[in-house]
Amino acid sequence: MKTENLDIKLYKDDYSKKKIVIIDTHWNSEIIKPMVRDCQELLEEYKANVHVLSVPGAYEIPYIVGKYLNYERPYFDAIITMGAIIRGETPHFEIISQSISDSILQANMRGKIPIIFGVLTTNSADQAKERASYKGKELALSTLSILDIVFDG
Repeated sequence: MKTENLDIKLYKDDYSKKKIVIIDTHWNSEIIKPMVRDCQELLEEYKANVHVLSVPGAYEIPYIVGKYLNYERPYFDAIITMGAIIRGETPHFEIISQSISDSILQANMRGKIPIIFGVLTTNSADQAKERASYKGKELALSTLSILDIVFDG
Protein backbone atom coordinates (compact mmCIF):
# COMPACT_ATOMS: atom_id res chain seq x y z
CA MET A 1 0.00 0.00 0.00
CA LYS A 2 1.28 3.44 -0.95
CA THR A 3 1.63 6.01 1.79
CA GLU A 4 1.73 9.77 1.64
CA ASN A 5 5.08 10.93 0.32
CA LEU A 6 4.43 14.52 -0.59
CA ASP A 7 7.48 16.48 0.53
CA ILE A 8 6.32 20.06 0.89
CA LYS A 9 8.19 22.59 3.00
CA LEU A 10 5.87 25.18 4.47
CA TYR A 11 6.98 28.75 5.17
CA LYS A 12 5.48 28.92 8.64
CA ASP A 13 3.76 26.91 11.34
CA ASP A 14 0.90 29.30 12.17
CA TYR A 15 -1.95 29.70 9.69
CA SER A 16 -4.41 31.01 12.28
CA LYS A 17 -5.41 33.90 10.02
CA LYS A 18 -6.44 31.51 7.25
CA LYS A 19 -9.95 30.12 6.81
CA ILE A 20 -10.28 26.92 4.84
CA VAL A 21 -13.43 25.06 3.90
CA ILE A 22 -13.49 21.36 3.11
CA ILE A 23 -16.41 20.41 0.90
CA ASP A 24 -16.99 16.67 1.14
CA THR A 25 -19.73 14.26 0.17
CA HIS A 26 -22.23 12.05 1.97
CA TRP A 27 -21.90 9.58 -0.91
CA ASN A 28 -19.09 7.08 -0.17
CA SER A 29 -18.74 8.61 3.29
CA GLU A 30 -17.01 5.50 4.66
CA ILE A 31 -14.15 6.34 2.28
CA ILE A 32 -14.26 10.12 2.52
CA LYS A 33 -14.70 10.73 6.26
CA PRO A 34 -11.25 9.36 7.27
CA MET A 35 -9.68 11.50 4.53
CA VAL A 36 -11.53 14.57 5.81
CA ARG A 37 -10.47 13.81 9.38
CA ASP A 38 -6.80 13.46 8.42
CA CYS A 39 -6.90 16.68 6.41
CA GLN A 40 -8.68 18.61 9.14
CA GLU A 41 -6.30 17.37 11.85
CA LEU A 42 -3.21 18.44 9.89
CA LEU A 43 -4.70 21.85 9.07
CA GLU A 44 -5.57 22.34 12.74
CA GLU A 45 -2.00 21.35 13.74
CA TYR A 46 -0.97 24.40 11.74
CA LYS A 47 -3.70 26.42 13.50
CA ALA A 48 -5.81 27.02 10.38
CA ASN A 49 -9.50 27.73 10.87
CA VAL A 50 -11.28 24.79 9.24
CA HIS A 51 -14.92 24.41 8.32
CA VAL A 52 -16.42 21.25 6.84
CA LEU A 53 -19.49 21.30 4.63
CA SER A 54 -21.01 18.06 3.34
CA VAL A 55 -23.03 17.87 0.13
CA PRO A 56 -24.97 14.85 -1.14
CA GLY A 57 -22.58 13.76 -3.89
CA ALA A 58 -19.56 14.83 -5.90
CA TYR A 59 -21.71 16.36 -8.63
CA GLU A 60 -22.92 19.00 -6.15
CA ILE A 61 -19.41 20.13 -5.18
CA PRO A 62 -18.94 22.57 -8.10
CA TYR A 63 -22.23 24.28 -7.28
CA ILE A 64 -21.13 25.05 -3.72
CA VAL A 65 -17.68 26.11 -4.92
CA GLY A 66 -19.36 28.51 -7.34
CA LYS A 67 -21.54 29.93 -4.57
CA TYR A 68 -18.48 30.67 -2.43
CA LEU A 69 -16.70 32.29 -5.36
CA ASN A 70 -19.64 34.56 -6.13
CA TYR A 71 -19.13 36.58 -2.96
CA GLU A 72 -17.43 39.88 -3.73
CA ARG A 73 -14.90 39.13 -1.03
CA PRO A 74 -14.69 35.38 -0.38
CA TYR A 75 -15.16 34.32 3.22
CA PHE A 76 -12.61 31.51 2.88
CA ASP A 77 -8.97 31.70 1.83
CA ALA A 78 -9.03 28.25 0.21
CA ILE A 79 -11.42 25.45 -0.69
CA ILE A 80 -10.59 21.75 -0.55
CA THR A 81 -12.93 19.39 -2.40
CA MET A 82 -13.23 15.74 -1.40
CA GLY A 83 -15.29 12.94 -2.82
CA ALA A 84 -14.99 9.48 -4.32
CA ILE A 85 -16.30 8.42 -7.69
CA ILE A 86 -15.89 4.69 -8.21
CA ARG A 87 -16.12 3.11 -11.65
CA GLY A 88 -19.22 1.00 -12.17
CA GLU A 89 -20.82 -0.74 -15.12
CA THR A 90 -22.26 2.35 -16.81
CA PRO A 91 -20.83 5.55 -18.35
CA HIS A 92 -21.87 7.44 -15.20
CA PHE A 93 -18.28 7.34 -13.88
CA GLU A 94 -16.80 9.06 -16.94
CA ILE A 95 -19.55 11.66 -17.17
CA ILE A 96 -19.47 12.66 -13.51
CA SER A 97 -15.66 12.53 -13.19
CA GLN A 98 -15.06 14.71 -16.24
CA SER A 99 -17.86 17.15 -15.38
CA ILE A 100 -16.56 17.75 -11.88
CA SER A 101 -12.94 18.01 -12.95
CA ASP A 102 -13.78 20.52 -15.68
CA SER A 103 -16.03 22.55 -13.37
CA ILE A 104 -13.40 22.81 -10.63
CA LEU A 105 -10.74 23.74 -13.17
CA GLN A 106 -12.94 26.53 -14.54
CA ALA A 107 -13.65 27.79 -11.02
CA ASN A 108 -9.96 27.72 -10.16
CA MET A 109 -9.14 29.74 -13.26
CA ARG A 110 -11.33 32.56 -11.96
CA GLY A 111 -8.46 33.14 -9.58
CA LYS A 112 -10.37 34.36 -6.54
CA ILE A 113 -9.10 31.73 -4.10
CA PRO A 114 -7.28 28.41 -4.55
CA ILE A 115 -9.40 25.31 -4.95
CA ILE A 116 -7.69 22.02 -4.20
CA PHE A 117 -9.09 19.05 -6.11
CA GLY A 118 -9.43 15.99 -3.89
CA VAL A 119 -12.14 14.02 -5.63
CA LEU A 120 -10.88 10.47 -5.98
CA THR A 121 -11.68 8.71 -9.25
CA THR A 122 -10.90 5.03 -8.90
CA ASN A 123 -11.62 1.66 -10.43
CA SER A 124 -12.73 0.04 -7.16
CA ALA A 125 -13.75 0.77 -3.58
CA ASP A 126 -10.53 -0.88 -2.36
CA GLN A 127 -8.46 1.45 -4.51
CA ALA A 128 -10.44 4.45 -3.19
CA LYS A 129 -9.89 3.36 0.42
CA GLU A 130 -6.16 2.98 -0.19
CA ARG A 131 -5.85 6.44 -1.73
CA ALA A 132 -8.03 8.00 0.94
CA SER A 133 -5.63 6.64 3.58
CA TYR A 134 -3.00 9.23 2.64
CA LYS A 135 -4.72 11.86 0.48
CA GLY A 136 -6.17 13.85 3.39
CA LYS A 137 -2.74 14.89 4.63
CA GLU A 138 -1.53 15.54 1.09
CA LEU A 139 -4.48 17.81 0.42
CA ALA A 140 -3.84 19.73 3.64
CA LEU A 141 -0.16 20.24 2.81
CA SER A 142 -1.00 21.26 -0.76
CA THR A 143 -3.48 23.83 0.50
CA LEU A 144 -1.09 25.38 3.00
CA SER A 145 1.65 25.46 0.38
CA ILE A 146 -0.59 27.25 -2.11
CA LEU A 147 -1.62 29.72 0.59
CA ASP A 148 2.07 30.41 1.23
CA ILE A 149 2.61 31.14 -2.45
CA VAL A 150 -0.55 33.19 -2.99
CA PHE A 151 -0.52 35.27 0.16
CA ASP A 152 3.08 35.28 1.33
CA GLY A 153 5.25 34.12 -1.57
